[in-house]
Amino acid sequence: MPGHIPQSVRIAAALLTVLITACSTTAWDVEPPAETATVAQASAAFARGDYAAAAAAWESEALLAPPDRAAALRVSAADAWLLAGDVAGAEHALRGVSKAGLQPADQSRLDLVLADLALRAARPDEADVLLQQAADALPASSRDRYNTLQVQTRKMLSGPASMALARATQITGDMQSYNPGAAVELMRALEDVSSGELSIRSENPRADRQWIGWLDLALVIRQNLVIPDGISAAVAAWKIRHPYHLLAETEALDTWLRYRQLFSPPRRTAALLPDTASLRSAGDAIRDGLLSAYLDQPGGGSLLFFSTNDDSQSTIAAYFSALDAGADQIVGPLRRESVEELLNLPGLATPVLALNDPPESFAPPQGLDGQLFGISLSQEAEVAAVAANAVAFGYQRAIVLAPESAWGERMAAAFQAEFLHDERQIIAATRYLETDNDHSATLERLLLIDESKARAQRLENVLQMPLEFEPTRRDDVDVIFMAANPTQAKLIRPQLRFLDAGDVPVYATGRVYSGQPDPARNQDLDGVRFPTTPWELAHASEDRVPDLASLRKGSLGSLFALGQDVWNMLSWLGLMRRDHDFVFPGHSGTYRVNTAGRLEREPAWAVFEQGRPVPLTMPPPNERQAALGPGATGPASVAPPVPELR
Repeated sequence: MPGHIPQSVRIAAALLTVLITACSTTAWDVEPPAETATVAQASAAFARGDYAAAAAAWESEALLAPPDRAAALRVSAADAWLLAGDVAGAEHALRGVSKAGLQPADQSRLDLVLADLALRAARPDEADVLLQQAADALPASSRDRYNTLQVQTRKMLSGPASMALARATQITGDMQSYNPGAAVELMRALEDVSSGELSIRSENPRADRQWIGWLDLALVIRQNLVIPDGISAAVAAWKIRHPYHLLAETEALDTWLRYRQLFSPPRRTAALLPDTASLRSAGDAIRDGLLSAYLDQPGGGSLLFFSTNDDSQSTIAAYFSALDAGADQIVGPLRRESVEELLNLPGLATPVLALNDPPESFAPPQGLDGQLFGISLSQEAEVAAVAANAVAFGYQRAIVLAPESAWGERMAAAFQAEFLHDERQIIAATRYLETDNDHSATLERLLLIDESKARAQRLENVLQMPLEFEPTRRDDVDVIFMAANPTQAKLIRPQLRFLDAGDVPVYATGRVYSGQPDPARNQDLDGVRFPTTPWELAHASEDRVPDLASLRKGSLGSLFALGQDVWNMLSWLGLMRRDHDFVFPGHSGTYRVNTAGRLEREPAWAVFEQGRPVPLTMPPPNERQAALGPGATGPASVAPPVPELR
């Protein structure tokens, strides 16, 4: 009979298990009954730390065991999978396991495993309840494991997110019908819980249905705060997912509206912008971007402007003038040196959104932690994004081509620092003179065409006869990074095509596009990929560029877009600081505040087609993640649409 095990074999296995168990000490909570050799093998594997083998053995034995015994074996397997670091294996092992059929000690072990899973999913409040339940019949051998999980739980519960969840639980527990004030208070309480954690918790099948409905609604509301166009459809989909929730669809929309009205720009914002010849053009473009966004959506605030120059004291003087005018938010300055001077000012007590990156070593003074940010179109950050984009496409072997200048060295170093990981290689690098118009010799050396010609010449010398020969380029390259201005790029790109490297993807810095739409003159750049701004993609034809002198026919459009984003972002910086997953989709890029408290920009991505920049289509998310590797992150989006911020 298939699956039948003779009684004599079972008796022998039981005796063998007794002998093995007597000679070894395991850390198991409850010593499993010695029924089969498989169980003995599992215990032995666990004792030597081979948790995956132990888990697999217990799951195998559970297939033959009666239901009540199978459940206990699955708990053992889940515990072992967790110790092996396999959360998915543990969750799979627990499928169909019910407490009802377990002995008290096994119930405690199950609670312990579930508490571990809850902690790994950042749900310490749930783990706390489970650990309290586990304590009732906890075997002595599980006490160390219990204490470890208890310490982890207490530590996580003391964090802002856990305290916010505790407050939110209290609010929802008191709400039996729609209470607008309480619903908004709930949204405020959940601001310290990241969007990622809200997403995970709202999918927890063991949580209360009303509770997960509230968490899902908080996530839906947060995802539709900046750009409200999709909120009606999003709330309708939420109600379909949670038909039992006490809020009607109209009440959920009312909650969104009331909560969104709490976000407004500062009462009085002062912009410190340069008025010197070298930076006046940039300052004017940012100023007009700020004014454009302000006039579109003033939000009850006022906007003041103060001039700075290259004098180290002018920024400090402008700052104090802004304070005298009642400013409660500073935007600027623009010069990197001026930013350092302002941020290091003793007694600085006003929030600042600088228009350049603060020094890497800068630490905000006490009382202003999380209120001093820098926003910029940093070229080094763009080049790092270029490398990440190339990796997202799966490219592994790069050539770097940069000008012989300080700027070129910085761009090459930024690309190298981001690209050289996980066995990726830069197989060749060279520098070119920006004063040259013909780079063919440099490119031939880079592509090893000169070596191909030399081999042919040697062969002709040996044979003493001319040969028909077509030189070939190297075939070990799959991407080229080209740091170049528009003029040089228009020379280099056609020469790469001539040298049979036209099929190799070419990335450039954002500097490759002048910002002025000119398809006829930009056709030589076709195929070049580069980081840009959503604003420039939306204004890629001459008739779409606003007729503003500060824009210079589009060449300063990126700074105009930056100015727009500065004003529009002020309302959301507080939430961005609390929720590192919260994304601000702007005209100059997509922004978030990283865990170090700094603003990060993800540019839009473009490729030249028929002389026009068009959105670059990214590979599907699954292919992108495979290229990046486990746990990695890449470009957040391909080319985010230009938002209509309101």
